[in-house]
Amino acid sequence: MLLLKIEPPGITITFLYYFACTNVIIFFIAFTQSARLGIDESLLYQLGLVVGLLTGVLGAKFNRSVTITASYRKSKNFEKTIKKVLNDLGFITDSQLEEFTVYQIPSFKSLFVGKLFLQIEKRSSTIICRASLAKQLKENDELQEYF
Repeated sequence: MLLLKIEPPGITITFLYYFACTNVIIFFIAFTQSARLGIDESLLYQLGLVVGLLTGVLGAKFNRSVTITASYRKSKNFEKTIKKVLNDLGFITDSQLEEFTVYQIPSFKSLFVGKLFLQIEKRSSTIICRASLAKQLKENDELQEYF
């Protein structure tokens, strides 16, 4: 059986994404508004770097994707438990990607929570999701025995 190996973007890529996007926005504002505001452009660029660093760090801490592994003896018990927990969190099955089942929250909140990828095997499962959601799953009382 060929297993698909999905690697989420690491902390560096996530940081650079948030840093770069914030800088582009701040630099665009600086470029279009600096003459009108009468503020030195270099000050706005410095502001862009500081705000970019802050959003990069926050984005890397809370919105990076992580992989967690759950171990168990019987896959049916884990599957039943994880589906109940995901349902309680508001997730529904969205689609299938090779061996992974994709879960998503069907609301505006999904923009902040993201998707969850779940691969269930005989003795272990792989879960790929945002760091904040992974922390919630690891701290969930019903799933404690698996992590």
